Amino acid sequence: MSPRSIRALTALSLLVALACGEDRVIKANPPGFRQDVFQQEAASRIDTLWVIDNSASMEPHQAELAASLTRFMQLFDRGLVDYRIAVTTTDVIRDKGELIGNPPIVTPTLADPVAAFQRNVRVGTGGKGHEQAFEAARIAIEREKARANEALAERAACLIVCPAASQSCRRDCERRYAPEFMRPEAHLYLVFVSDEEEQSFGEVRYFQRLFEGALGVGNEDAVSVATICGDVPAPACQAEPGTRYVALAEATGGLVASICDATFERHLERLALDAAGLKRKFTLSRPPDPETLALEIHYRCDTAPEQMSRCETETRACDGMTPEHPGIICVPPMGEPNGWTYEPSTNGLLFHGDAVPGLRSALVASYQEDEKAAAR
Repeated sequence: MSPRSIRALTALSLLVALACGEDRVIKANPPGFRQDVFQQEAASRIDTLWVIDNSASMEPHQAELAASLTRFMQLFDRGLVDYRIAVTTTDVIRDKGELIGNPPIVTPTLADPVAAFQRNVRVGTGGKGHEQAFEAARIAIEREKARANEALAERAACLIVCPAASQSCRRDCERRYAPEFMRPEAHLYLVFVSDEEEQSFGEVRYFQRLFEGALGVGNEDAVSVATICGDVPAPACQAEPGTRYVALAEATGGLVASICDATFERHLERLALDAAGLKRKFTLSRPPDPETLALEIHYRCDTAPEQMSRCETETRACDGMTPEHPGIICVPPMGEPNGWTYEPSTNGLLFHGDAVPGLRSALVASYQEDEKAAAR
């Protein structure tokens, strides 16, 4: 099959997928030739609470965290995430779960949200050595939920007095009395960063239930936990094993990263992708002949350049087209650190770094099926 025929069939399959809302298209292909189409996930509203150890040993880790946050925020922006980011410390005696920084809540509307976040994570090293990260998170969540509920009650009172036909009055009420954090429509993402063991009173299971129930019954899946802590069972640096942190993250299906790594950038990339809902792994419908694998990422014509992934080549066919037409075709590079690789053990396409498909894109994988592998 010629490259021109492959491109034509790719475009046909893509249009069918977009029209039908399907996640994958594998029909109407010649024998042995396949095309899988995957949709990148939708945007999210996320409230992220970082609980950072502020004991004496944390200065270099806080510095590395701050230096690596640009990548985290870039992926949040690429995911079109409506985010709120807050920071507290593991010292519940002095800080009592209060949000740290000025402003204490980082939003996309700030002039420089990256700089604000970088300042806020430098929480200092004057905290108690008795790290109670889970308790700090509990206190912060309960306080912010109370503040959110107060704002919602004021909004309800405001809406009652609005004339029935006045949409401007309703919009004004919603703007004036909008919760800053723990928004009812947002997911909650908790991140713990420490080089010592967690020491809150209470079993890990207790905090798991508490955090998963933070958004109310039925919203347990809208809460995620991640941690950057000492390796279990034996850290590779001057850190303690983060046994309780790891147990909580694993119990909630969250990510675990090592605080002993020289750079946090790779970990923060994983955290951002997880939080923003940008998938970086896609499982093919059949085992391919790797030599025939060809990938294209199709973007809508109204996609901003910063929302797109890294491209080896890029073509546009948007003249006269509607904004939602998938007229931008990006061919992603192969290999690490900013490309894609094929993982035979999982029959998956794995994207690295800047190559992760952007929001509202469609990934089209064309390949010749490996008949021997399929027969096994």
